[in-house]
Amino acid sequence: MIYGLGIDAGGTYTDTVIVDLESGKVVCGNKALTTREDLTIGIRNSLEGLDRSLLSEVRLTSLSSTLATNSVVENKGCRVGLICIGTDYVRVSKPEHYAVVDGRFSMSGKEEVPLDVRAVKSALNGMKGKIDALAISGYVSVRNPSHENRVETLAKKILDVPVVCAHDLTSKLGFEQRTTTAVMNARLIPVIEELLRSVKAIMNELGVDSPLMMVKGDGALMKDTTAMRKPVETILSGPASSLMGAKSLTGEDDAVVIDIGGTTSDIGILKNGFPRIEPEGANIGGKRTRVMAADIATYGLGGDSRIVVNGKDILLSPVRVIPLCIAASRWPSVKRTICSLADLTDDRSAEDYELCDVLQDTEFFTLAHVRERENLSSIDRKFLTALKKKPLRLTDAAEMLGVPAHSISASDMESRGYIMRIGVTPTDILHAEGSYTCYDSESSRIAVEYLARKCGRSMDSFISETKSLIVKKIAACTMEKILLDSSRRDALVQSEEELLDRVLNGNDPDYSISFNLKDPIIGIGAPVGAWLPAVAEMLHTRLLLPENSHIGNAIGAITGCVCETVVITVRATGPEYQEEPECDVFTGEEIRTFSWSKEALEFAEKEGIRMAKDAALSAGAKNPVVEVFVEKNELVVSEDKRYFRGAEITVKATGKPDLY
Repeated sequence: MIYGLGIDAGGTYTDTVIVDLESGKVVCGNKALTTREDLTIGIRNSLEGLDRSLLSEVRLTSLSSTLATNSVVENKGCRVGLICIGTDYVRVSKPEHYAVVDGRFSMSGKEEVPLDVRAVKSALNGMKGKIDALAISGYVSVRNPSHENRVETLAKKILDVPVVCAHDLTSKLGFEQRTTTAVMNARLIPVIEELLRSVKAIMNELGVDSPLMMVKGDGALMKDTTAMRKPVETILSGPASSLMGAKSLTGEDDAVVIDIGGTTSDIGILKNGFPRIEPEGANIGGKRTRVMAADIATYGLGGDSRIVVNGKDILLSPVRVIPLCIAASRWPSVKRTICSLADLTDDRSAEDYELCDVLQDTEFFTLAHVRERENLSSIDRKFLTALKKKPLRLTDAAEMLGVPAHSISASDMESRGYIMRIGVTPTDILHAEGSYTCYDSESSRIAVEYLARKCGRSMDSFISETKSLIVKKIAACTMEKILLDSSRRDALVQSEEELLDRVLNGNDPDYSISFNLKDPIIGIGAPVGAWLPAVAEMLHTRLLLPENSHIGNAIGAITGCVCETVVITVRATGPEYQEEPECDVFTGEEIRTFSWSKEALEFAEKEGIRMAKDAALSAGAKNPVVEVFVEKNELVVSEDKRYFRGAEITVKATGKPDLY
């Protein structure tokens, strides 16, 4: 047997698994709560639950993580300097220090404005000691990278920091997106370096002596050294791992994969055995990049979503809270307070409030992170101090501090990351029902019974109605993803929204509409068995709930392949109506001119194969297999008359990791 170790540090849980890489069989797996303040604590806790005797026999370790995605969304990372050549940048991803210098190429890669070397040196000297990494982005640099390369050479002489060139990260045009990608990559370098160093230290501590790889956003693998140079490519690695895990566990090449975690539900599409890729590059935190990542739709619905009784209504909020069953297991004071609600009836009138203002006797607050308390009132500071001892309900904290509850800015501090809410969640619904009992089921049952009494329902009715609400939400998200993929739009139009409502609610007496998915649904994540059978029934499709789906992300992390893609552009330079125009070939490394399109295409394919193979070998592949795709741009005059205007040659090199 050849053992591989997969690690997935997700938003709520860190999953680990040991797999026999020859047969694909799962040998053992484990889950532990993710420790967001330090991911390595959760990784160590999860690894320690595996068969320790097998760790020393592991030949390959692979890691997927939410760290890069979260760092981009939260704008965390090191101090970045940016030098733009030839044009300004709107600064979607803002660097700490920024300069624009002269230098410009035409679309054909010919130099129009020379590089202003003096301005480059001045800018670099001005950034000395003020930045931790430098990004360089030039106008049309994918057609001619020589200006970026010259600035990189100067930067390495003047600055002792990592340097990132935009053309090394993508071969696609689009200056703004390419620059954003370069800035993100520079900011993430020390973040991912620290994570990988820490994981290696844990591996060494537990006797794991193997190469370490990391999952990219498209589900492929790359060596740790490559990840340190191109950490931006690890964005969305967690959701991509769930797609690869779904394929590994079921053997299905075409499917809708629904990964239900604690914080979110991620929905992606498998086509021909690979994740469907976002064609324009991943959009992270509202920032469009040139990162080739799986086309994943993420919805704020998971096992830790907040369930709210507002008046007589039961509502689902995308806000992530700590499930009561987990909190009661951790803090005895939470358990005691919840038990006091067992025979209590809330006699306050049922009023409707803004969701963030709803006070529930079943909800507590606890400290999220220790951080500077800037711009906080004295009451809020006292509230945070009180939370150091134990979690508190807002009303209890207000009574302790002698202030009205509304004077504490709980919702604001929650959104800013100072505190985290504890409350009833879908996980508690399952605990109260008795179908999932990993934590304190008694506290969940008491809290759910209390909320049911508050809105005038029996406990069974409350559970049934809440479960139906969750199922319809997952079904709606799945249908929305399918409709948007087929239309290639970013949002549904009104008629589509009305269609979804009619399909889900079926409230018209004269007719009914159904939605039939052609591909099966594959469920990944611990709670999928509770929710997806009803979703599949509603969408009239097969449901696959494979064994070990609860650790599917970790399985995807270790069963993936190395896959590197190179795109080479061929561009006709002669008149439009010319049967055999002169052509330029842009490889990203050089520009070559050919008298005939056939020669240009042959050279482009040959160079693409060489470059893709080299990239795959560098990323850790063994014996990569090459696929070539040619997309021609032709001017059609008649059925038998076409004039060549250009082509895009895409070469994909794929191979299993080299186990050395």
